Amino acid sequence: MAEVELECAVYGEGTVFPVTIALDVKVSALQEAIVNEKKDVNERFKVDPAKLTLYLARKEGETTWLADDRSVKNFLQAGKSAEYERMRSSWKLNKKELFGANPSLGEKNIHVLVELPEAQQSAVPTKKQRLEWRSTRWGSHAYDPNSQYFLLEKEDVDESGLPPVRMMLYCRPSFHRQFEFLRDEVLNKGHLGWILGPPGTGKSTTAMAFASTLNRSEWMVTWIHVGKFMGWQCVRLIGDERKTRILDISDVDDVLMVDDDKKHHLVLVDGWTAADEFIKLTRKCVRWFLHSNGVKQRRRLAFVCSVATRGKFQEDMDILTRAREFRVWSWTLDEYLNAIKDDDVFESVTQRLDSPAVLPDEEMTREAMVESKYYYAGGSCRYMFHFHTATVATKLSDAVDSLNAAATVATSGQHSSSSINRLFGMFKRPHDVGAVSPVISQYAATLIAVRCGPEAIKKFMSTHRDSSNPALNGWMLEMVFFASLRNGGLALVDAAGNTVDMWGESVIVVGDGIPALYSAHPVWIKPEKWNQGGYDAIMVCKRTQHVRFVQVTSAHKHSFRIDHFYGWLKMLSESPQSFEVKTMEIIFVVEQDKLSTFNFSTVTGNGLLVPFGWPKGKETDLVRLVGIRGLYNLSH
Repeated sequence: MAEVELECAVYGEGTVFPVTIALDVKVSALQEAIVNEKKDVNERFKVDPAKLTLYLARKEGETTWLADDRSVKNFLQAGKSAEYERMRSSWKLNKKELFGANPSLGEKNIHVLVELPEAQQSAVPTKKQRLEWRSTRWGSHAYDPNSQYFLLEKEDVDESGLPPVRMMLYCRPSFHRQFEFLRDEVLNKGHLGWILGPPGTGKSTTAMAFASTLNRSEWMVTWIHVGKFMGWQCVRLIGDERKTRILDISDVDDVLMVDDDKKHHLVLVDGWTAADEFIKLTRKCVRWFLHSNGVKQRRRLAFVCSVATRGKFQEDMDILTRAREFRVWSWTLDEYLNAIKDDDVFESVTQRLDSPAVLPDEEMTREAMVESKYYYAGGSCRYMFHFHTATVATKLSDAVDSLNAAATVATSGQHSSSSINRLFGMFKRPHDVGAVSPVISQYAATLIAVRCGPEAIKKFMSTHRDSSNPALNGWMLEMVFFASLRNGGLALVDAAGNTVDMWGESVIVVGDGIPALYSAHPVWIKPEKWNQGGYDAIMVCKRTQHVRFVQVTSAHKHSFRIDHFYGWLKMLSESPQSFEVKTMEIIFVVEQDKLSTFNFSTVTGNGLLVPFGWPKGKETDLVRLVGIRGLYNLSH
């Protein structure tokens, strides 16, 4: 195996050095190579190699390496960043999640971040390191309320807590409304601003875009990005300077009290939650905001929250600060499709639109790529455009697994911070005030469904029945289907509500391959990847030589792509579990009140099922339609 030269950088010290190593070795070998490279010249490296902690110097879901430029020493001395993924000792360097078989390492880049064992107990920067402002020349941006896109250069977001990459932002309606809120309610009227919404909706990037457009002859901006596990990052925009530094709670008063009687001062606190770690910060900022007696220029304050709700807040504080809230809704499929109409935007995100292909390559348009990824990402723009599909699936699966009980999520009025960060979106009620917080995506919904009972699902749905996103009702119907199948069985009805079939309680296997098929009992399979126009579940009984495909939909019409069904049957015939299929069913399960009007929008692949007794052109006649009782009125 050919060798590569990896640039390694040490947290705390700020040193950078190369290590040459083969790609087909484990990370543990790289740990040893680093120790051998440095132990004779640096006492701190005379340690057990296994005690080194290594991080890939490329943020999860991104392709850009950490640049070895003039700012890297300050970055390393500021303490460990939580944005870089740990390299497991047992992994091989050529694993695709690390460097891959043919890595593109580039020039003047850092590839590995090294944390020495004695530095692992504290990632808090020293007082001297925190007090050092780093200054660069910087130009402002113009804002056009009619524009569809807004460009933030890498230099606009460096050391701000935002991804340090060039970003072309799509100006959906929420983008412009957030600009209006900050301008009218916060700057002009002097209200304390609270910008709320689930992670991944674009609150922070929009706030930074707004800050970059202010008239700097009148305004200075202080941006404070907070987090639990790393030093807080501060950006000061003043005149033609952009200044950055690290700070902690003891520095906040000094940062806020700026001796400049010629400029108004806007403070934006990004990443805020109701966590105890931020109570002192909130008090200090609000005190600064309120105590402006004798100050000639205006003080303005807004919190950009990483949560959808502030939790319990004192009314007297809201009255005193004249607080105003602005909610940023989760993304809709139409907004994603509009965003990628621009060729530059599409090219910048195309590598993350990598969910398994649901159509032949020649038919995988950019729209099809987005719709396929939407199954996983749902309302989270971050999941859609900034993470690979496999990463999104893992994050959502881990979030569900971390819950004490799926029923707790479904029935409680409050969501834990871990669940709301990953599992829930937020949409405006279409015919009422307030918001609904549905499951973030169809993939997340089905994950919950295979861990949760039907009663908990129904209680959960009753709080979200007014969702403004029509797709969500379909997701919830699918949740009911799988939860019922796992817990007591599923009753199927006709248009009049009469029970026409009963499918018994079953274990559900999740996966895209052919699992072990036991002759004694039927096996239900839930595909992991999305099949547009295909199937949501498959029942296989080897004893009776029976295959049943099921599509669950809440729509009045649905596409019917016969090639999906044929493809699975072909895969079965070529697997070690193969058997002669004597009975093959395709069943569409819809809401009871839609049975009489349901029809197929498009049909493709006619004739493929002839070997299974389905005549060409008669496929839609042989599909069986059955109902589930009303989505919110299932029988107990």
